[in-house]
Amino acid sequence: MPNPPSTPDPLDITMQLAAAFGQGTGSLPIEVDALRPAYDAYRENIARAAAHWEADALSSFSVMRSMGAYAAHLALSDRRFVISRADVENALGIVTRAHPHPLGPCRLSQR
Repeated sequence: MPNPPSTPDPLDITMQLAAAFGQGTGSLPIEVDALRPAYDAYRENIARAAAHWEADALSSFSVMRSMGAYAAHLALSDRRFVISRADVENALGIVTRAHPHPLGPCRLSQR
């Protein structure tokens, strides 16, 4: 297996975050544009996060898994079996209350 690059590509980080979101949703599918609000919210920070991704990835995955789980909860609570864009927007609002900048500078390390 080839060695990963020293600094991950922003697209690779985006795909990892999408995979973590999917882990949180369980087996529920999502609408084609459902993840767009989350991507738009974090797009500016993904390239900056690349330099510290090795250290920060696990906490970012946890935030995205939580967002996926909450979006799935919203869909199922409404007796739907597909996660909508509105579910992701609502989950994004809830998750960012606890973690306003999951890909932003850490309040402790400031990086």
